[in-house]
Amino acid sequence: MLTLTPVLVRPKSSKFDIVSLIEERLGGRLRDGDVLVISSKFLAVSEGRVVKLGSVRAGRRAKQLAADYRMDERLCELVLRESDEIVGGIPGFLLASKNGLLTPNAGIDKSNVKHGSVVLYPRRPEVSAWRIREALKLSRGVSVVVVICDSRLSPTRRGTTGVAVASSGIEAVLDMRGRKDLFGNVLKVTSQSVADDLSSAAEILMGESDEATPIVLVRGLSRRLLRNAEYGGRRFSIPIVEDVYMRSLGYSGPAS
Repeated sequence: MLTLTPVLVRPKSSKFDIVSLIEERLGGRLRDGDVLVISSKFLAVSEGRVVKLGSVRAGRRAKQLAADYRMDERLCELVLRESDEIVGGIPGFLLASKNGLLTPNAGIDKSNVKHGSVVLYPRRPEVSAWRIREALKLSRGVSVVVVICDSRLSPTRRGTTGVAVASSGIEAVLDMRGRKDLFGNVLKVTSQSVADDLSSAAEILMGESDEATPIVLVRGLSRRLLRNAEYGGRRFSIPIVEDVYMRSLGYSGPAS
């Protein structure tokens, strides 16, 4: 049986040692096989990925996007810098591809940060997940799983759910192809994102406003899922041109 325990933390606005914080809050409570689901924003703040908009100078393309989508040109500049591709947008938001994940404004967030600043995604969240896991193994002698999560919007669905942007220590995506369902039908395309499932479960406790719960301890995960495996955005995703939603909407690749 899975159990989820929220880890309350005072708000942070500048760089800090996230491993020391985890040890302080959880210490000897950690066990082999535990899962630490960590907010990507919280990780990003710990890495100093907070940017003051006043320090950003917008280029020509950012200014054009700002005019087209009624946005702050400085935010548009950051989205351009952080994204792999701008797919489209609506007033107030640019839809961007970031490490294989489709996300508004390349995951840049203005909530729960000082006014006039924004938080970028962690630079290499899969590396950070591995480092946290290894550091806790050395300091506490336990082998835990680390999942870095964010909230997401799904097409036609109201409200946010969780999505994993990186993980370490878990078979994050199970390939179900070749297995049979209850009626003997062979699965041909199905896979299960265990890391996304864990992220969504944790998001219930993390919340989206003033919950101050950037870490959730999950206990009881099946040991068959534990692997020395690292997942980043690319391993979680498929090319945009192969996505059923984007293909159905007529997307055929970046504009030349």
